[in-house]
Amino acid sequence: MGVPAFFRWLSRKYPSVIVPCVEQKPVDINGVRLPVNSAEPNPNGVEFDNLYLDMNGIIHPCTHPEDRPAPKNEDEMMVAIFDCIDSEAQETAVHGYRWCRA
Repeated sequence: MGVPAFFRWLSRKYPSVIVPCVEQKPVDINGVRLPVNSAEPNPNGVEFDNLYLDMNGIIHPCTHPEDRPAPKNEDEMMVAIFDCIDSEAQETAVHGYRWCRA
C-alpha cells in the first residue's frame, strides 16, 4: 500500500536518499548463537535517534488478516494492532536487527 510510484519518484529526484546499509548478523560459536550486540556503534557509521513506522503497513494487515476473520469492532481492532506491534518487537529483539533509514 502507499502512494503509487512515490518511492521511484523520490529516489530519482533525490538519489542520495538511497544508501548502502551494513547489517551485522548473529554468529554461531561452538553451536551457540550469539546475537548482535546493539550496544556497539552502528556499523554504518551513522547513529539515528528516531524510528518511524509506516502505521498503514501495520494497521491494514491487522484489520484485513488473511488467516482469520477481521476484527468485529474497534476494540478488537486495537487489540489486533497491539498484538502485531508486540510480536514484531519481540521478533526484532530476538534477531537483533538494527533499524536504519535509507
